[in-house]
Amino acid sequence: MSFQNFWRDYKVLVVMVPLVGLIHLGWHRIKNSPVFQIPNKDKVPEPDNLALASSQKSHIQEK
Repeated sequence: MSFQNFWRDYKVLVVMVPLVGLIHLGWHRIKNSPVFQIPNKDKVPEPDNLALASSQKSHIQEK
């Protein structure tokens, strides 16, 4: 298999795999950047899904 055949047959794969990888790495770096992090003192804790589900389950069983 020559390079020309490989390029012709897998052009989209050769271009898209590194592109998606680089986009993923860029997004990961942006997401973990301290500039975009919410300070802990301003963060409102989200309700625990398991505790919420168990309280709803126990509430339903009481009825």
